Amino acid sequence: MPLTGELEHLPIVDVIQLIHSTRKSGTLNVYSRKGEGQLVFNDGYIISATHSSEKLKIGKILLQSHTIKQEDLDKALGIQKTAGEDRQPLIATLLTHCGLPKEAAYKALETLIEMTVVEMIGWTRGIFTLDVDKTKVPDDYRYLPKQLETVNLDTQMVLMDALRIFDEKVHSGEIQLSDEPLIDNPLEQFEESNEQQTTQPETTEDVLVSEDLLGLADLDKVVRKKPHVFKVLEAFDPADIHRQIIDETLPYLADESKEKLVNFLSGISTTNLGDNSLSSSTTKSQAVIIYTCDKFLQHAIMTVCKKEGILVFATAEQHELDNLIERTLFKYLEPILVFGSPVVDVAGFSQSEIVDIRSLKMVRYPQVSIIQLASPLNFEFSLQSFNDGARAVFPMPYFSEREETFTEDMINFLNTFQVYIRNCFNEERRQLFAKLRNSLSGLRLLHKAPDISLLVLQFISELFERTLTLIVDKDELIAERSVGIKADKEQGVAAPLKLRIPIRKDSNIHDIINSGASFFGDPTESTFTDLLYPEISAPTDSTILLLPLKSNGRVITITYADFGDSPAKQVAVDFLEFFVVQAGVTMENVLFRKQLNLPNQPEVKH
Repeated sequence: MPLTGELEHLPIVDVIQLIHSTRKSGTLNVYSRKGEGQLVFNDGYIISATHSSEKLKIGKILLQSHTIKQEDLDKALGIQKTAGEDRQPLIATLLTHCGLPKEAAYKALETLIEMTVVEMIGWTRGIFTLDVDKTKVPDDYRYLPKQLETVNLDTQMVLMDALRIFDEKVHSGEIQLSDEPLIDNPLEQFEESNEQQTTQPETTEDVLVSEDLLGLADLDKVVRKKPHVFKVLEAFDPADIHRQIIDETLPYLADESKEKLVNFLSGISTTNLGDNSLSSSTTKSQAVIIYTCDKFLQHAIMTVCKKEGILVFATAEQHELDNLIERTLFKYLEPILVFGSPVVDVAGFSQSEIVDIRSLKMVRYPQVSIIQLASPLNFEFSLQSFNDGARAVFPMPYFSEREETFTEDMINFLNTFQVYIRNCFNEERRQLFAKLRNSLSGLRLLHKAPDISLLVLQFISELFERTLTLIVDKDELIAERSVGIKADKEQGVAAPLKLRIPIRKDSNIHDIINSGASFFGDPTESTFTDLLYPEISAPTDSTILLLPLKSNGRVITITYADFGDSPAKQVAVDFLEFFVVQAGVTMENVLFRKQLNLPNQPEVKH
């Protein structure tokens, strides 16, 4: 029987993470006024996705990523039209006839799933239905088993990418965080609409999940798939998930104590109507990675962190730990690594093993803060954790140590952990605010355009290893002053490079000049590898920042920045953009005052 709930009460991000954490298999259908989408899960992993939006077509994704050219797409579509019964999905045609690499095809399907989730994240009103154990995968994800591996994506990683992309789209204005119209009793309306569909004659056939719907065929107009008819709908209650996990992991608790924990977790995880929870839960860039074999602790930490809009990735496998840390760093998230308390009789979680694993992570990832959980009675281990460099050691309740107060102790622990983890992530933001405030104060004292450009360079260089000012000329960039390129970063600003770089029409630079938007990521074109890096050497990590400075509606400089020989890290681009906007306003005022001070022009005599 399908489980059904309302997005107002349980956001789609929480639904997806619950499916993953409970390792469910099934089909999740989501219906909103903004569209309809479907995700298919197998043991908590996403194996396919469909969406009603015409934007989510595989051909468009391949074009936007510069994987194929328009001629390739036209050729493949032409072959499809004349293929008759031998007609294959679009990606299969591109693989066979247009030289599309299979790795690129698989990546495109990954992107299609990712962008489907991105679209669904913004739906604040509507309903979802979870048909447990129904895992019929669209043919488009199984079309060439000999050429392409099965799509089986880690749900946590998909969410990580999707939330980052969603944040970027919100920041750039592509997505507006506006609530959809509130519908009274949406589930009742959903049932009524389904009853009408069962009694009224059908005017069109039901649209099956096919290459046309997925966008793997012609770029025709997508017809929305009609909702499945459910004569009986079972309400999806988040409390049932908490109750199920508590029953499985804490069977020794009295029923009254179990209900106290259920009520506590339900109160945290329930979204209040009218709250602007979407903006707080999807625009942050922090993550908690917890390494523990305690499934209740995994679930409880995930619940309290979600209240703060913090992503949580949990694992009990040592080999998965490095992958989670590296992926969060690669996606520019700020991770905190939490180690659960030692467990004597579980391999990999003894006190000595925890110490060894923790030490390895500290050496390999010195930029990642570590929190250790421990019994209040394990005095020696707590001190050793501090001595080894843990940021904090949290006392965690044990049932065997305080049976009578275990439930109250656990609730106090989770409440305190929630407050602490919130303050951990706010600390760096406070430091950035201080730097921003000081730089803005210095900006007000400047009266020359070159000095303003220099201050922008210096401000950005505090967050990057190498920084370079590029002056925008008619059809080229002129490399000006830099930090960390001609000499060590500690030596400050270096003399102008005077390098000239042509502006290519299909480049990120060209797009930035036209749009005025910043860029932070891995560039997809070759301007830098062909023209800039032969002169200044390539950074170890290809992640770069391109930040335009605008004056009077025109981009006059672009600040280039990279991480040099260091690994890429999360950067508060919003702070940098805010400062550069203020610098642009100051630049306009300086130029305006300069025009006012020009001597009067001589009159022209006729």
